[in-house]
Amino acid sequence: MKFKVTTNNFLDIDFFQTLQDRFAEEFGIASIITDVNGVPLTKPSNFTDFCINHVRSCEVGLKKCQFFDAYGGCKAKINKKPIIYPCHAGLIDFASPIIMGDTQVGCFLCGQVLTEKPDENKFRVYAKELGIDEDKYIEALRKVKILPYERIEYIANFLYKISSKMSNFIYYQNMGISANEFYKNCIDEFHKHLEANENNKTENKNFSFNNILSKIFETLKINYKIDEKELSRINKNSDNISEKSSSIIRNIQDTIKNFNNFDIS
Repeated sequence: MKFKVTTNNFLDIDFFQTLQDRFAEEFGIASIITDVNGVPLTKPSNFTDFCINHVRSCEVGLKKCQFFDAYGGCKAKINKKPIIYPCHAGLIDFASPIIMGDTQVGCFLCGQVLTEKPDENKFRVYAKELGIDEDKYIEALRKVKILPYERIEYIANFLYKISSKMSNFIYYQNMGISANEFYKNCIDEFHKHLEANENNKTENKNFSFNNILSKIFETLKINYKIDEKELSRINKNSDNISEKSSSIIRNIQDTIKNFNNFDIS
């Protein structure tokens, strides 16, 4: 009988909470992870004062936020790729599915940003509709981060690729697949991102790519005991490791060093 992939038996909440926290911190965006039905699985990270203390503080605003969260999750589930959309309050959000194998087990909901300077008069009108203090609402609005749409799109796609790769890492580990196979899968993806970022480093010169990957790798080491000592043990003690697998391990060790030396300036 084929093993059924579900959120409960495959999504490591502690790991993804850490991943979520670090992404939110590095990118300066709000983030939370839900299951496929839109039910929160993690604690909110970096939510804006505008959203958490104003829009979501009133009953109407909260219900609309929950509706748009569900909308984003559903669209991402249907499309099986990140989607970017405006929320009811006028901010920009994106939803990025978390997929294990061929199954979606959760969704990143991120954003709470703007792409341009807001029309404060329009926001004042909406504050009246919600029945909340206009001046405090506008004061909070002025603190919302403004990002180019292209950067939001870049972040959404980056998060999707990394979270999916990490999800498959855990998936194959839990399914009992050879350690060398999921090491290879992960390291291949890391190299692709390193190469892609090298090609686009002028466009994204302010993007702390190396810092983010280093933190992700550190999280993997903490949760899954992936380090050079473990890799060496596998290399020495596994009699049936092929030359290709040994090459993969050396490649990973080189990449660990590259995380500290990679320069995108």
